[in-house]
Amino acid sequence: MHGFLSQALVVTDDNDFFGPSSQDEGSFEFTEIGLNVSLRPHQDVLLAAQMLSRRAGGDSSDAYPELDYGLIDYQMVSDQQRTFGIQLGRIKNPFGFYNQTR
Repeated sequence: MHGFLSQALVVTDDNDFFGPSSQDEGSFEFTEIGLNVSLRPHQDVLLAAQMLSRRAGGDSSDAYPELDYGLIDYQMVSDQQRTFGIQLGRIKNPFGFYNQTR
């Protein structure tokens, strides 16, 4: 089980898209809180899920937790030359520096 918290300060010129961000002090109205868990009940099966709460401008009442991803990954064949399997569920976006696709 892992978790994270992200708090941003947004300062803009005449563009209040995350609260009053064009005022002198900026806006702290962008927050993300997440909790993720993964479990491998068998060497060929992975269960993983993440809950995410995001506040992007507005008041804090819109920052309720949602399922970001939840999946079952079953690897039928996995060796040095090939991998074949199936994933079911709400799949995590595979883009980024350390993911399947860049």
